[in-house]
Amino acid sequence: MKWDDIEREWFADPEFAAAYDREYPYDELSLEIGGLRADMDMSQTDFGRLVGMPQSTIARIESGKQAPSVATLKRIAKATGTELVIEFRRPKRVRRAKSRKAGASSAGDTRPGEPLAAAGTDD
Repeated sequence: MKWDDIEREWFADPEFAAAYDREYPYDELSLEIGGLRADMDMSQTDFGRLVGMPQSTIARIESGKQAPSVATLKRIAKATGTELVIEFRRPKRVRRAKSRKAGASSAGDTRPGEPLAAAGTDD
């Protein structure tokens, strides 16, 4: 069995996924930073020198248990010549069928940037 298959099976279990998220809340970010360092073929000590931080800080960030500040992320980006991109993504939602009068919208039927109807008002 391949590692990807094992990982996919583990994360299919909601209890495992929730426990993992509790234990490693910054996993994605830590993987990005660790991957960047690995792509540069640098040790944590050398990477720390490059970005102006001790090796122990790099290790804590890469462990996935410590969240770096935005200032730290900017510092890493500047030192490595990379672009820092932070964005919010809305989860994909299933649109509900319109159950009220034709053409009426509910909170679940709005598009990004479209105002929600005020509570208690009729469209």
